[in-house]
Amino acid sequence: MNMNRSEVIHKGLKSGKYVIILRSLSQAATLIVTVLLVRALSETQFGIYNLLYSVIPLLSVIASFGLTNTLQRYIPEYYSKGEYQVANNLYRIASLIRLLSNIVILGLFLFFWNIIAPLFKLGEYRNYFILFTLVVFLYMQRELLETCLTSYFLHKYTQALTLIFAVIKALGYAFVILMEMDLWTVISIDLSAHIFIFITLQIIYGKKVPHKTDKSATILKEEKKRLLRYSMYYNLNDAGVGLLGGRFDNFIIVMYMTPAAVGAYSFCLRISEMIERILPLNYFIGILRPAFFSLGMDLDRQHVNKFYQALVKTTYLFHAPILVFLFMFGTEMINVLFEGKFMTFWWILFLIFLFKTINAFTVPVSLVAQLNERADIILYSKIFAAYNIFADIILIKHFGVLGAVLATGTAHFGKNIFIWYFVRKDATFKGMGTFFMTLTGYWIVFSGGLFILKSVCSGQILLLCAGTFVIIVGVILQCKLKILIPRELGLLAKHIENPFFNKISGWLFKDW
Repeated sequence: MNMNRSEVIHKGLKSGKYVIILRSLSQAATLIVTVLLVRALSETQFGIYNLLYSVIPLLSVIASFGLTNTLQRYIPEYYSKGEYQVANNLYRIASLIRLLSNIVILGLFLFFWNIIAPLFKLGEYRNYFILFTLVVFLYMQRELLETCLTSYFLHKYTQALTLIFAVIKALGYAFVILMEMDLWTVISIDLSAHIFIFITLQIIYGKKVPHKTDKSATILKEEKKRLLRYSMYYNLNDAGVGLLGGRFDNFIIVMYMTPAAVGAYSFCLRISEMIERILPLNYFIGILRPAFFSLGMDLDRQHVNKFYQALVKTTYLFHAPILVFLFMFGTEMINVLFEGKFMTFWWILFLIFLFKTINAFTVPVSLVAQLNERADIILYSKIFAAYNIFADIILIKHFGVLGAVLATGTAHFGKNIFIWYFVRKDATFKGMGTFFMTLTGYWIVFSGGLFILKSVCSGQILLLCAGTFVIIVGVILQCKLKILIPRELGLLAKHIENPFFNKISGWLFKDW
């Protein structure tokens, strides 16, 4: 049976509640997992662990075939038409292609182990890599399975299992710390968690997603061409994304430095990404994206630009205080939560998030490009992936981990500016100067108060708690200042059929 628009909206709103609640719990659990993992492993072991996990985005660079993006694009369409068998066949084909490609690539890596492994200082970790290949297979297959479930609005299951996955790892890592075990046990725990989650997801898929339909399950020739074009396009796009990702830097870092340096860079990158995931835009993007696309085609350039500026302003409202927090309390956070491991790299953490703040307009500008159907520009922007490789090789050799930060940060900035240039008429920064100057001035003044707090507070735990509380108060106060309120948000909120989003926005940005 086909789903009409009202059914889609109802399912989307219902799923949104689960996403907000369960994702919040998952983020909290992920923080605990990260703390325990850093405490459980030595700096070198933590570097090897992250080097192994860097293999996953490397596979996307070599041969992703655009499978995830293809399922994200077409599975919801088939479900809405009631073509469940077609959707199931597409999922099975994608799973088989991914499994076979991973077997071939990882098999070749093992076959040429004695040539490749020494380049990345993994020579003595062959058995660890063999065990980790099982994690890779399950991780990659799970990604496709979750795409199908979320396409059928089964977020309550995927988000709940994401939370359970984090809890399993947290309990396992706590056991590793208590028993003073090593990297092998950590990888075994990850593998066990992946096995449990994948089997459970497969059972849910079999029971909750319809597989049969009255319509023909045959994919027509023209439809096959459509799927192939889309997947090949995103195969190229995924390659660029993988090369621009910070985890690719790990392979260059270890060639010039040590696994411990990889651990330090990965630690800073992981903390930065974990912080970024809890920011409001990442929670509500699933609500904002369909609203933006459904309304954007009927709006003139001026209103599209208002949407763009509202998203940009809201993004920077929450990036700025995090940046201040890391600058003021970065060392205290590392000391209290991570036993001081990688303490000397706290400024690397700050610089990574500084670049993330500079590049915080990436989602809004990409949405405008997609609205204008400029997928070609998004693909061409991946030319900066080549720049990232070149810059990594030059800068890491001379500046170490700092070189990786500078290379990746500037590559992302170049990519974003490239996209913005071609959509600048619909995504202007005109009139936003006052906002950015006021926001900067506000947090500079606020930082003065934080310096006073640091001078009167004794004890790192007390200082960290007090600093966190003051930053939260500062965020709330800035949202109440009329000069900082993104009034353009009201235009978007009027058309978003999500009471929770509008309630939160209305409270946070009073009189917006």
